Amino acid sequence: MDEVTLAKATIRRSMRDWRRSLSDDELANRSKRIIGHLLERSDVMAATTVMGFSAVRGEPDLGPLAAFIRGSGHRWVVPEDDPEPTDVDLVIVPGVSFTANGDRLGQGGGWYDRFLPQRRAGVMTIGVCFAEQISATLPVEPHDVRVDAVVVDDDQVSS
Repeated sequence: MDEVTLAKATIRRSMRDWRRSLSDDELANRSKRIIGHLLERSDVMAATTVMGFSAVRGEPDLGPLAAFIRGSGHRWVVPEDDPEPTDVDLVIVPGVSFTANGDRLGQGGGWYDRFLPQRRAGVMTIGVCFAEQISATLPVEPHDVRVDAVVVDDDQVSS
């Protein structure tokens, strides 16, 4: 295993352990704060088709955001829907860890690294995570796709 792969695996293990330590109430409350920050963004409110994700244990639960988007007459899609990258107006991206400038460490499957380069030019990508998942630096490789902004549950929101 090379140095970058080992570093990524170590960070994933540490962050997953931390996420599993969150109680259901804490996950729900912190997810609501992330959703609140997302709803303050004009790019989220203007998007006709928003791609989000179905949370795994420890990820922000965007279910209430999905309900709001759909209730507003807009489309909410997730990777399981197999959306066309060119049909999406905004992508909300999960991650195990992010840097403030948008470097992302995902689950390790590479789905977003394959999907995101296919989106239309100018389509915004927003990473979401909890504040403790922000790292000063992350190991990155040429195929790793950076997000345009990162939104967390505290008041530190980058654009």
